[in-house]
Amino acid sequence: MNNELEILKLADYYEKFEYKNASAYLIINNKIENHKCMFGFTEFPNDIEVARELFNRLEMRAREKGFNELVGPLNYCSWMSYRWAINNYDLKLFPDCNNPKYYVDIIKKLGYKELYTYRSAFIDINNPLFFIGEETYKEKLKEGYTFKFFEGKEVYKLAKEVYDISINAFEGSFLYSDIPFEYFENIYLSWTKNLNIGMFIAYYNGNAIGYVMGYDNPYSKTFISKTSAVKKEYQKHRVYVALLYLGCKYVLDKGYKDMIYHFQCEQKDIFKRFNSDIESKEKRYAVFIKEFNSNEKM
Repeated sequence: MNNELEILKLADYYEKFEYKNASAYLIINNKIENHKCMFGFTEFPNDIEVARELFNRLEMRAREKGFNELVGPLNYCSWMSYRWAINNYDLKLFPDCNNPKYYVDIIKKLGYKELYTYRSAFIDINNPLFFIGEETYKEKLKEGYTFKFFEGKEVYKLAKEVYDISINAFEGSFLYSDIPFEYFENIYLSWTKNLNIGMFIAYYNGNAIGYVMGYDNPYSKTFISKTSAVKKEYQKHRVYVALLYLGCKYVLDKGYKDMIYHFQCEQKDIFKRFNSDIESKEKRYAVFIKEFNSNEKM
């Protein structure tokens, strides 16, 4: 199980639509809190009429299924591939959305608007949050928290701990639904297999409660901070700030002066930009939505 299409076995409904040299899946995932009907695994040429016919067919079936909107690209849920890049297409990160610019141009002409936006940016490590994090880390140690570092193959031995933290922390997030551990291990983690991941895990009373992880960018001499999570009952205890400090110190010790914060959702309450002297080289992404009357005939 290493093909992302395998995730469709969990879908409440899916159907592949094809027109000429274009194709996409209509997917229904009732486990997502909002936006349960989506298009995913999408490919189309730089031909608006071909794309229009493909999406007309998707939208018609969505209406028949009783939905009044279609969102995407989203391959079942946010554990899988989703989003399209909307600027800075030449900046290569990993993983990344490698769609051509015309996907975005065409989808907007077909009446789709940005629903959620995301950004990746280079952040100077020596920023105020780093120094606040150092003090917070010392406080957490005094309060009985412990922090351990893992790297390379050792990270994969902790896959179940990372999974358990993640499903607790991410519940209720945009476009999120749980997936079984089997799918997490065999599909989601498949993109990481050639990376040398560094990860800090926070523990309290012997239980793993949070983590941060990152790796060297395969495309350039940069470091990517990819995923972090803290269990909900500890999210107001500033554990994340301590973890972020440890991650930043690790990157500094590797010789980097900045790192890439990857795929941050701009609609999250906790999202904040730094000043322009701290962050640079922003690349942005989006998930799109089109709303329609489910009773309307095309």
